[in-house]
Amino acid sequence: MFGAYGARHLGGAPREAEPAPGTSWWHGPTVHHSTSPLFRPLGYRRIRREAPAQAGARPTGGGRHRKPGRPATEPVTAARLLMAHPLVTADGPHAAGLPLVRRHAEALAERFQALLGYRLTLGPDHARLHKAPLPGRPLPGLDPAGCAALVRALAGRPGPVPAPVRALLDDWRPPAALAADLLTAPPLPAAGPEVTVRRLLAETPVVLHHDLAPAERAHLLAAAPAEAELIADFLGLTAELRAEGAALLDPADELTDLALPGTGTLAQAALLLAERLVEDLRPAAADGAPPAVLVPDALIDGALGDITDDHGMSAGWDAGYLADLGAFRRDALDLLHRMGLAAPAGRTWLLRAPAARYAPRADPEPPAGSGRHSRPAVVPTQGQQGRVLSR
Repeated sequence: MFGAYGARHLGGAPREAEPAPGTSWWHGPTVHHSTSPLFRPLGYRRIRREAPAQAGARPTGGGRHRKPGRPATEPVTAARLLMAHPLVTADGPHAAGLPLVRRHAEALAERFQALLGYRLTLGPDHARLHKAPLPGRPLPGLDPAGCAALVRALAGRPGPVPAPVRALLDDWRPPAALAADLLTAPPLPAAGPEVTVRRLLAETPVVLHHDLAPAERAHLLAAAPAEAELIADFLGLTAELRAEGAALLDPADELTDLALPGTGTLAQAALLLAERLVEDLRPAAADGAPPAVLVPDALIDGALGDITDDHGMSAGWDAGYLADLGAFRRDALDLLHRMGLAAPAGRTWLLRAPAARYAPRADPEPPAGSGRHSRPAVVPTQGQQGRVLSR
């Protein structure tokens, strides 16, 4: 609703140079040791800047589409703010960035319109980036009744205000002009293949060719370097192009509403789960570059049991999850799904190729799981591992 979701990107760029075109995520450079939270120095603390107007230089990255050492310009900082927080108000938590947006409003409006088909409007006390609806990215915690309550609240009509609505109103601090803008703004025009692909690159963790409509897939296959360069430069990101698709990464770990890699029980467990599954199911190089492989259900349970034994107590993981592995499994897989590294497939799951960027580099013969929860009898055979999702 209102297109008020934040951008979402994976963190961590490989230290190695960008590989040759056509390299698969399954067998390309990884960020396993450099970004896994369990390998970070003791006392590491992730810092999220809440006042982008005061942000310093953006970090360098190893991708060939990133220009190392270049500090973030004011327009880049303002664009990142709007992509992360499409509603910026004078009394809200990101008010420090509003003068920066105003200062570069004309250039930003032209750039957002040309690249993404988004509309930027400014009122006396707010700036709003009108984004297109994105499937699976509604405002957090809002069901249809909550959306109706939000509309009533913005229009100043009486009625109960559920907690998720109150949280949004506290974050937005909407002045009257913003309420009118939200309720009366016309929808964005339909986007063609080029703009659709750019929106996916700018807003989502990974874009796989397999997921795109034919016209969009053809455009990305033909123009991936140029399109990635445009969006990476505009938003200060790092482009990662692989045989299966493309991803724009944010090593600063700021331009995302979810953090992966990240701190906390779920983020750590999800990465370790992805690592174990990749090591057991990674396709052989001779199989090409499938976008995903089917994961046997028991393999998920075994891998999660192993990593819980190995890391749960020592890493101080949430006791509730350690006592309820069913809920732990559900939420860890959900995080991987929202970050584009796994996908549900009926009653089972698919492991998507970008998950391999967080696992060790491919070995000629990856070792089978050996923890006490691993179940060798149900680990896929050579034939079963060939059950990949065709492109």
